[in-house]
Amino acid sequence: MSKFTQYQAFIAVFEGKSITKAASVLNLSVPAISKQLMQLEESLQVQLFHRSHKKLDITEAGKQFYSKCKAILSSISQAEEELLSEQEAMSGVISVTLSKALCRSKVLDTLSSFVDIHPLIEFDIYFSDKLEDLYDKDIDFAFRLGQLNDSSSMTAMPLIETQLVACATPDYLKKHGIPKSFSKLGNAKFILMSALNPAGELKGFLNKEKFDYTHSVSHTTNDIEGVYQLVSASLGIGMMLDVSIHKELDEDRFVSILSERNLPRKRLHLLSKKSQWQTKKQRAFKESYKSYTF
Repeated sequence: MSKFTQYQAFIAVFEGKSITKAASVLNLSVPAISKQLMQLEESLQVQLFHRSHKKLDITEAGKQFYSKCKAILSSISQAEEELLSEQEAMSGVISVTLSKALCRSKVLDTLSSFVDIHPLIEFDIYFSDKLEDLYDKDIDFAFRLGQLNDSSSMTAMPLIETQLVACATPDYLKKHGIPKSFSKLGNAKFILMSALNPAGELKGFLNKEKFDYTHSVSHTTNDIEGVYQLVSASLGIGMMLDVSIHKELDEDRFVSILSERNLPRKRLHLLSKKSQWQTKKQRAFKESYKSYTF
């Protein structure tokens, strides 16, 4: 058994002044308690008790050791209580990562709703388009789009289906006209990410639509936020997720075009670490998304 068990046996015997009473308190046999005491004395090279057939007397060394031993176990007990309290607290930090495509989405509104219910929660938000290792980065949750590979270490909760939307400002469309198709844009032109994934859905879609990459692009940018800002400045037509521009579409600041062409769709997932030991705040956060509607 461990040194911790030996300390428990010593304190129980000291306080009960009896090996039999200590055995009852710790739910162990009398021989087991006697063995723990002998092993402790052997490891310390000190006699803690004077034993006889009639009584058990504590030695001076045992009296000195008791206070220190009691303090050690009290410290361990306090540490356990504090840890359990932290695990069950609805306060502290929840770390979340999400792709840049979601930085203007309703996902952030849902985080705000969670804090309204649990005001002592703080979020540590990390934007990345990489599928980060939650264990490696010590991240609690990840919002990710698209098809996910099977993982033995993470669980993926499907949330909503999102869709790419081709859109522009009313001023841009008034000046350049509304395109009839992706292959017949007229005077209008698109704003594209400077590095489209060759194997990605958008690249495949544009190829199928016979999109002219040479003459149909007005500007490129390396960031999805750049697409948003360039569209807002009436510099062209951009493609963004419906969940990230829903306010702009509702308020007619952006106009959706070519919606009949059925642009690529992506499923939004909430990823978390596979573990049977989750804090109360982690369980509550995950539970809040089981019935949440964006």
